[in-house]
Amino acid sequence: MTIVPPPPKASGPPEPGKEPGVDPLPQGPILYYVEASAQSGRLAPVAAVAGDSLEPIRPRGNVRAFGDAFIRAFLQPGTELVLFRDGLRVGTFVTQSASLVEQTCGPVPLAVGSLELAANAAGTTEYLALAKVQAPQIARRPIESLQPNRTMRVLAPILADNLLRSRNAPLPTNWDRALAQLRPFATGANQDLAFTATFLVGDTLGPGLDDIGQSLFFIGVPANMGYDTVFVRFQDYAAGGKIAPRVIDGIDLVHDATPEFLLRVYSASESWFEALGRGRDGQWRVLLSDRCVAAPAEPGEPDAGSG
Repeated sequence: MTIVPPPPKASGPPEPGKEPGVDPLPQGPILYYVEASAQSGRLAPVAAVAGDSLEPIRPRGNVRAFGDAFIRAFLQPGTELVLFRDGLRVGTFVTQSASLVEQTCGPVPLAVGSLELAANAAGTTEYLALAKVQAPQIARRPIESLQPNRTMRVLAPILADNLLRSRNAPLPTNWDRALAQLRPFATGANQDLAFTATFLVGDTLGPGLDDIGQSLFFIGVPANMGYDTVFVRFQDYAAGGKIAPRVIDGIDLVHDATPEFLLRVYSASESWFEALGRGRDGQWRVLLSDRCVAAPAEPGEPDAGSG
């Protein structure tokens, strides 16, 4: 047995993300949003997966130091990320460069890179992405084409009519024009199709216009001979300003056979990300909102379910 002194402490720079006054870097998987143009794309971190929820990537300390550490740790040139669309792997994003870009909330790490896409991603311009080492191996589902069926198209306006009437809200004069988005998704072990729907009265699904109108967003899941609403969000623009949600895509991040949804939400002057998913109690809720304004408008009215 020999007794030796401990080795001397390292005198180099501190570990990335652990400098004094800098928030620690995420430890779990990171969800990214990718916007594509031709064979290139821009990538932005959205949230860190923490257990059965999502946490915004928004440091409270030194924002610029955190952003620099984030780039060094996760967005070095040559870093590969897996692209997802409709819950399936559809290609790869290879980072070419990354930098801090000034936005409303301060500098945000953004990356540009090249895309390698599969044939089933043709015509798509938005993706979700995860680092290659953290991306799940998702089994291919029995239903490869997620297109709204006739039952959804018939029942979605009926559900919307009931939800608006129960709130004494104006009804659209044309339900086809009011239906801004109808997006099916597979859920459960048997891959039954549910859907999300956005209806707008006096508005379009995008930024701009004004604070006159209403939006209705809900999630319908199969039940008996039709669908039940398990999440409802109604917004009267006159009361709280424009809030018009658009589903970008969904992916099962917490491995409960149901996707979490990333949304782009529009106001009259800005847009931001939100995420929806089910908690441990099985109830759908807002998991994340990265809106950053000086005086945020009151959020819409989320309901547990309307039957």
